[in-house]
Amino acid sequence: MLNGRNRLHYRLVIPIVLSAAVAFLLSGCLWGFVTDAGTSDPIGGATVSYTDSKGHTGSTTTNANGLYSFDQAVGPFPAAGTADFEISAPGYDTLTTTLLVAYDDNPNATLAGLSSFWEIRSFGLQPTAAEPAKIVFSSHRDGNYEIYVMDADGSGQTRLTNNAGNDDFPTWSPDRSQIAFHSNRDGNYEVYVMDADGSGQTRITTNPAGDGQPTWSPDGSKIAFASNRDGDYEIFVMNADGTGQTQITNNAAQDVFPAWSPDGSKIAFTTDRDGNLEIYVMNANGSGQTNLTGSAGEDSLPAWSPDGSQIAFTTARDGNSEIYVMDDSGGGQTNLTNDPAEDRHSTWSPDEPQIAFHSDRDGNLEVYVMDDNGSDQTRLTNNSAADYAADW
Repeated sequence: MLNGRNRLHYRLVIPIVLSAAVAFLLSGCLWGFVTDAGTSDPIGGATVSYTDSKGHTGSTTTNANGLYSFDQAVGPFPAAGTADFEISAPGYDTLTTTLLVAYDDNPNATLAGLSSFWEIRSFGLQPTAAEPAKIVFSSHRDGNYEIYVMDADGSGQTRLTNNAGNDDFPTWSPDRSQIAFHSNRDGNYEVYVMDADGSGQTRITTNPAGDGQPTWSPDGSKIAFASNRDGDYEIFVMNADGTGQTQITNNAAQDVFPAWSPDGSKIAFTTDRDGNLEIYVMNANGSGQTNLTGSAGEDSLPAWSPDGSQIAFTTARDGNSEIYVMDDSGGGQTNLTNDPAEDRHSTWSPDEPQIAFHSDRDGNLEVYVMDDNGSDQTRLTNNSAADYAADW
């Protein structure tokens, strides 16, 4: 946004300049502020450049208060006439605009002749919009399970893994630079990590038992996973490089599918310790294990909303698998999908109020997306193989 031009007598401007700690601007100059167009916060370190009607160029940067100046006393300023300006700052869209400048850059002009008027131009920059987060998922379209990634609208589907084993259950790191997954490429299921483009695939667990279903802590420093190394599946936590593997559940039941809360304080998981599958939540150290669902049907695969206030999950309480959502305390359990097909494995968008899931409603497993109130259910993948286990 571009504020209107003002030509002010210097006696009126001096109090404004002094209040902004820019008393050095007591000679004729072109000056102004660069701010965030949405918040009006000053942007320090922004670059303001021009090319004037005589082909002269100039460039300066804003100070911590967002102030820039082309000051006659210390350097060039644009010649009278039109001048092309470019204003840029990291994290913001570059603004280009043409302004009419009143100054004359006559080399014989004196300070006295110039200091009687000021040119004040301020600019608002729009923050650069983040690209919608991509969805990573598993697919059997190549004859075995591989990890794929796609844009949030289902376009750009790209394979990231390619080997004879099954690569499955992918999950993004919080900064989206890495993907954890499990694979049996080395003979049994282990947890692996790779870069977001599929490079650098590295095994981080090495155990003759099955290790899988990884989920990252919100600070990216740890990974929770399920392992049957002690005879039945329990939840373990390790550092993101695979060191420090620590068991945090310990009972005769199966504890699987951990999901770390956005604030890092809790882990939700699935367990059959009460005779059927239920969603439990515990503190991140394993203490305080509490049943959230308590239904006669099987409840599994918890997924936290980005703000941590809700948990989506899969349940068979209605005779088939549906996606439900509940408060983080277990209240308000509500069916979102309400479809006779099998709907499973929900994951929330980090950008929009949406949930992805997989469903066989069109004959085989495909990845779908819906609004977080269950409306506008839309298929994203479409092929004869199984596409499932998405993470957003």
